[in-house]
Amino acid sequence: MRRVLTTLAAVGMLAAACGTDDAPITGSPGGSGDDIVIDIGGEDVVLTSSLSGFDSCDGLLDHLRQEGADRVGPWGFDNGWYGGWWPVDGPIALEAELSVDDASGDFDSSGAASTESQGDDGTASLAEGVDFSGTNVQESGVDEADIVKTDGERLYIVANGELVIVDVATRAVVGTVKVPHGDRAQLFLDGDNLLLINQGWFEGGFGITEDADAEFASDIAVGYGGSRTTITRITVDGNTPRIIETLSAEGDYVSARAVDGTARIVVRSNPQYNFPFVYPQNESGEERAEESNRDALLDSELTDWLPSYTLLDANGSETGDGLLVPCEQVHAPTEFAGFGVLSVLTIDVDGDIKPGNTSSVLAPGEVVYASTDSVYVATTTWFDLDTLDVARDQIVENVTTSVHRFDISSDSSAAYTASGSVEGIIRDSFSFSEHNDHLRVVTTTGNSWDETSESFVRVLNEVDGELVEVGTVGDMGNGEAVQSVRFQGDVGYVVTFRQVDPLYTIDLSDPTNPVVRGELKIPGFSSYLHPIGDGLVIGVGSDADEENGRVTGSKVSLFDVGDLDDPQEIATWIGPDSWNNVGWDTHAFLWWAPENLAVVPINTWDNGQQWAGVVLLRVEDGSITEVGRIDHADDSIVAGQSECREVTAEDLDAADQVEFESEIAYMVLEGYALLLDCEEGEAHAASGFECHDEPWINEDAARAGFDAEGTLVSCWPIGDGVPQISRSIVLPDGELWTVSSPWGWLGGSNPARLQVNDLTTFDRLDAVNL
Repeated sequence: MRRVLTTLAAVGMLAAACGTDDAPITGSPGGSGDDIVIDIGGEDVVLTSSLSGFDSCDGLLDHLRQEGADRVGPWGFDNGWYGGWWPVDGPIALEAELSVDDASGDFDSSGAASTESQGDDGTASLAEGVDFSGTNVQESGVDEADIVKTDGERLYIVANGELVIVDVATRAVVGTVKVPHGDRAQLFLDGDNLLLINQGWFEGGFGITEDADAEFASDIAVGYGGSRTTITRITVDGNTPRIIETLSAEGDYVSARAVDGTARIVVRSNPQYNFPFVYPQNESGEERAEESNRDALLDSELTDWLPSYTLLDANGSETGDGLLVPCEQVHAPTEFAGFGVLSVLTIDVDGDIKPGNTSSVLAPGEVVYASTDSVYVATTTWFDLDTLDVARDQIVENVTTSVHRFDISSDSSAAYTASGSVEGIIRDSFSFSEHNDHLRVVTTTGNSWDETSESFVRVLNEVDGELVEVGTVGDMGNGEAVQSVRFQGDVGYVVTFRQVDPLYTIDLSDPTNPVVRGELKIPGFSSYLHPIGDGLVIGVGSDADEENGRVTGSKVSLFDVGDLDDPQEIATWIGPDSWNNVGWDTHAFLWWAPENLAVVPINTWDNGQQWAGVVLLRVEDGSITEVGRIDHADDSIVAGQSECREVTAEDLDAADQVEFESEIAYMVLEGYALLLDCEEGEAHAASGFECHDEPWINEDAARAGFDAEGTLVSCWPIGDGVPQISRSIVLPDGELWTVSSPWGWLGGSNPARLQVNDLTTFDRLDAVNL
């Protein structure tokens, strides 16, 4: 039996294709239309990859109503499964990201998007990468939105719900403006213009309604108050920031990139929260609930499916509203591809916000990558579990990723040109690279937890409307999961991990015949790779024991990859009992090439005390040397100070110290919490800690034979006590500025601290609390 299933599609900057009202989904533009077929459980499954558009709103609405009504059940849209969501060992980044490869494929070892700030006479005064550092980006020449930006003279950051301007020379706040509330604020900077992107929520959140007549269903239906993305254009006159206009749109902010002052902002929305679905209280109500839900979909309007927007002026007055994307700029796979809408807005940082410059696809988005000429979108297969009676592990073994290309080489809207499919899943945008008209993709097939996984580098080329695989090489990381990928011109680097870290070097000079040239096995793994020139690559990640792969701390490696046949780890720095999140937040890493200095944020535990800050590593002459550490601890506060007596190992029974029969033994001996014995009149508190007086602690102590003099109190480190540094910036006059916030979350709504240290001595010079 041959069954037609579907693939997810996600896209940025799509161009419209033509269709008809009777058949709103058209064939693949320019493609051959050939199906890709795989065998799962003895059944042929057809994977369709092409995208098409609509030529009218009526045709689009008919399509949406029918697709929804055909697939809704008594519990809403929950009968499908996306292969890419199956858990795998190691982190899988589902956040869509845009990145652009420079035309030459060469990597700027500064890791920054090269810009210059302008003096009053319009001449270049300070150069990024020479006088100051910028955001650590994936591709040279492409900016990435971040919580903090600078032109070397002023620093811009969002903290406590405000855009704050700090003068670098005086280290003083010189301007602020209230901005829309949100929990994930990021900025673009272009001259005196800023674009602020923020993730927030519409007032009211999720609504609750009652249906007295639907005794077969629950009395709660979900209405979408839901998430929103706000995009605010701000201009700076002198030191005075002024809001020009704000776009508020339905959906989650995913990611953004900017090239030559044009930002592309990815927003993902989920229409299922817009429908008044009812849910059965028991099995007998399922049929009626499904019927009611189907009727709701057949009565739906476009506003239920597509994200809406509101445009506000500087005074907060509404100047426009409607659907975020025009109907003719909505695309869908030729077969149903799951519920969700991915929209990409194109906005000039110094220009008006035009909601019509948006394109969308009717599918949830996962990973987006862009070169200077193309946007590529990757999504994994959507399987209808009601129509395919096979075990999930069989599906996982056959997961296929669809890839779609859109031409962005002209100033007009991007045009869909080709689609293809590759076996396996893709980790994140770093797994992509376009070079010399070929797309290189790293995929993993099988399962790492049962040691059937294998990773590949696949090379695709566009031929007559199809992305055709023209070369591939595998046999990498068998039984392991991909931890990091980096491409640099004709060379690729892949790191996998299970017990040891194989670093693979891949020669891609002949795209039809990629070759794994070298393999280096070492303990631990690198979750981020940063080329620094001269055949050297820095790897930031974790150390691990060789016996079972247990992570034991942070690790920074220096790899010599000058000889692809014989890559070597020539130097390491290891931080025992510490961790870093550079693999998740690459903006947290700083490489300052003029000083051969790497700045890596770490957290560590030592006898129950948490330390957080950055480690400064000098990388030169084939070595890594720790030359300093910086933290944001307030010198006036001694962490752990208390009126109460601290419980120590000497207070515990000797047997309990060995057998760990009580929770307090773990707390005291392992040091993951501070335990206090507080007598009457003493404050149940410790500086830098959050303390709790809980009865179970005293009960546990009594069982362990520990006779407290007063009341036992458990205390846990708090963010305010141990600020987490998340950004490091080199600024003129030999200064290193670092940014911290409680728990390291620079979301824009919480406080932040700027600290200035000397770039040579690393002595603290000043601090600004925001």
